[in-house]
Amino acid sequence: MSAVSLSSSFALLGPGAIGLYYGGFLAKAGASLHVLARSDAAVMSERGILIRMIDPRTEELNAEYCVRPAQVAESAVAIGTVDVVVITAKTTVNASLVESLRDLVEPKRTVILTLQNGMGNAEFYAKHFPENPVLSSLCFVCANRTKPAVVENYLSGRVEIGSLNNQWPELVEAMVAVFVAADLRCSASSSLDQSLWRKLCWNVPFNGLSIACGGMTTDKILADPHMARRAWALMRELQSAAGKAGYEIKESFLQGQFDVTEKMGAYQPSSLIDFLAGRAVEVESLWGEPLRRGQALGVAMPELEKLYAEIQALV
Repeated sequence: MSAVSLSSSFALLGPGAIGLYYGGFLAKAGASLHVLARSDAAVMSERGILIRMIDPRTEELNAEYCVRPAQVAESAVAIGTVDVVVITAKTTVNASLVESLRDLVEPKRTVILTLQNGMGNAEFYAKHFPENPVLSSLCFVCANRTKPAVVENYLSGRVEIGSLNNQWPELVEAMVAVFVAADLRCSASSSLDQSLWRKLCWNVPFNGLSIACGGMTTDKILADPHMARRAWALMRELQSAAGKAGYEIKESFLQGQFDVTEKMGAYQPSSLIDFLAGRAVEVESLWGEPLRRGQALGVAMPELEKLYAEIQALV
């Protein structure tokens, strides 16, 4: 297995908002970043990745960084095997990524790191690459891809990294060190499943209600008493499911999700952006899988069941 450090070679799959932001910061710190891109390949090859740090309240530009990846390629074969594969593509394309990954992943050596929404992603990649360590990250960040190879960040946030079944703690610590060296707030998760339930406490209500309400930004969800009550109900159902699975989520954490959302201003969650653009929405990983896991634990989740049905009807 690879010894992970900032001098490792990284392949990025999915140069959307998350990929451009975190991949861009890794490249800015000196990492050898190889980007698998298609529609954005020409622009990224010519101009690199542009990261714009925006104040969410004033919309003023606080900082801007232009970084150039070591390589931009339109095929995985052109990149070859690397030390670390970073997957930031939407979960809706997981199955279609497997063949490309086979050209990037060396059995028993390459580390797979998924920075994707929802549940079930680490398990999916471990099934297809059982000889390789699989790490998973939760990105608490507000970032949007506004143009090809351009990402705007409205809240720097933080990253939590864990491993499937918590079986690769040394690699997790090494990966955290890489992110910290790239000037990113990052910490290790002692329990990946617990971290996933916690992240869903924001993603489920705010990504979901923004779509179910026909395009409502987060500030309007908070300002609407009915929508705010639905958000609380959804969070508490997730809190109950996590508790049944053995993971405590405190009430103060739920309140914190509202507090941080208030700082985002008129933010459009990533799922809403996909929905409005007519792209596939990550329905199963964000709403279907947590609902199924909660119900399997014997937890009644009527609000999540309702939201899941609403979103399925719209997409």
